[in-house]
Amino acid sequence: MNNVPTDQLNNNYNDEIDLRELFHVLWDKRFYIGAITSIFSLISIIYALMLPNIYQSQAVMMPMEANQGMSGMLGQYSGMASLAGISLPSESGSKAQEAIARIQSFEFFSNAFLPHIKLENLMAVKKWNQASNTLTYDEGAFNSESGQWLREASPPKSNIPSSQKAYKQYQAIMSVSQDKKTSFVTLSVEHESPVIAQQWVEIMMDQIDQVMRDQDRQIALQSIAYLNSLAPTVNYEEIKQALSSLQQEQMKRLMMVEANENYIFKVLDSPIVPEMKVKPKRSAIVILGTILGMMLSVLGVLVLHYTRKSS
Repeated sequence: MNNVPTDQLNNNYNDEIDLRELFHVLWDKRFYIGAITSIFSLISIIYALMLPNIYQSQAVMMPMEANQGMSGMLGQYSGMASLAGISLPSESGSKAQEAIARIQSFEFFSNAFLPHIKLENLMAVKKWNQASNTLTYDEGAFNSESGQWLREASPPKSNIPSSQKAYKQYQAIMSVSQDKKTSFVTLSVEHESPVIAQQWVEIMMDQIDQVMRDQDRQIALQSIAYLNSLAPTVNYEEIKQALSSLQQEQMKRLMMVEANENYIFKVLDSPIVPEMKVKPKRSAIVILGTILGMMLSVLGVLVLHYTRKSS
C-alpha cells in the first residue's frame, strides 16, 4: 500500500482550511455583499429604464443589374474599335456593389440624404412619445420651440453639428449589406422613432436610385454624343457598323434609365413602421449589473480580509 507523503497531506489540509475560511468570510459579510449587489442591481434597473427604445426598419431588395447587356456589347466591339484607335468606355463590377458603397459614402449622405431630413432628428433626439407620435429633444443640444441649436462649441466650430459629425451618427444608425449567396441587399435604419426609421429607409432607397439613374443617364447621353461625333471620321465599314451597334445599345440604355420604375433595386420587402423595439435589452442590462455588483462585492470582501490578515 502506497503511503501519501506528509507534505501532500499538509497541503490538502491547508487547502481545506482555506476553503472553510473563505466560506466563513463570505458568510460573515453576506449582508454587505447582498447590499452592494442590491445597489448595483437598482442602479442597473434605473439605467435600463432611462434608455430610450430603439426601433429598426429595414428593406430587402434584389439587384436589377440592368447594364449587363451593355457591358457585353462593349466587350464585343472593344477589340475592333481599338484597331481604329478608338478607346471605348469599360464597365466592371456590380451596380449593386456600387450602390452599397455610395449609400455608405459621405458624398451620398451630405448631398442626397441630409437635405431630405431634419438634422435635429439625427443629432438631438432624446426619446419618442408613442401616444402623440412626437419627439423629445435633448434640451442641452436643441431647443424645439425656437429651432435653435444650444450645443457648446469653441470657434471656429459652430453650435450647429457639422455634416462630418452628423455623418458619424449616420454610420452608427444605418446598415447596408449584400448576401453573397442570394445577392439580396438589406438596408436598415435604427432610430428612437419607428416612423422616422421607416421614412429614412425609403429616402435612402429613392435617393440611391435617383443618383445612379442620373449618373447613367448622363453617361448614355455623353456616349451618344461622342459616337455621333466620331462616326464621320471613321473610314472602316466594320468599325462604322460597330459604332452603329454601340449607338443602338446606348439608346437602349437610355430607354432603360427613363422607363424603369426600379432602376437599381427591385424591392422584395418594403420598410415598415416596426412595433417592437430592437434595443435596449433591459433584462440583460439588469442581469449583468447584478452579476457585476456581486463579483465586485465578493472581491472587495476577500481583498480586505486577506490584507488585514497579512498585516
